[in-house]
Amino acid sequence: MNGPGHRIVVWVQGCSLACPGCFNPGTHAAAGGEATTTAALVDRILAARGPATAGVTFSGGEPFQQAEALAEVAAGLADRWPTGTRMAFSGYRLEELRGPTAPPGSAALLARLDWLVDGRFEAQAGPGQRWRGSANQRLWSLGRALPVAEAGGPGEAEIHLTPDGQVLLSGFPDARLRRALSRALASLA
Repeated sequence: MNGPGHRIVVWVQGCSLACPGCFNPGTHAAAGGEATTTAALVDRILAARGPATAGVTFSGGEPFQQAEALAEVAAGLADRWPTGTRMAFSGYRLEELRGPTAPPGSAALLARLDWLVDGRFEAQAGPGQRWRGSANQRLWSLGRALPVAEAGGPGEAEIHLTPDGQVLLSGFPDARLRRALSRALASLA
């Protein structure tokens, strides 16, 4: 759901883009989250992977607002898990990330990614294709080609129920699923 195959997702804290309707506004504030070193994060990712884990995805928040640190993480993963793929979701367009006003470390992170989904979330643009929240977002192959079986198809979604009763919707649900979930939750209230 957060890229091809089973993946470990690293959610970063901090995003100044604050796209209206963002799926994860709780990650916009710079403060919060769990601080760690890049080496410790690499160790944690490697310890969490299983035999079916295809790679890691950086999401957020805005990964490129922490590009220098994530480039170190991606380099450590490339060295210690060469078969693992690396992907990121960014509100920046690829042209911005390659341009003169790119956040520091953007080029280094881009050089370590296999795939990038770029572009700000725009609810009015309508739903996107697989792994894209809105139709204006683009999927780039920067390193390895996407597996053929993963290249197309509809978006996927997960529903998480937390122990304290919260319902979290993750991934890329279509409007029909969102409406059905809203109706089901309203009937429980």
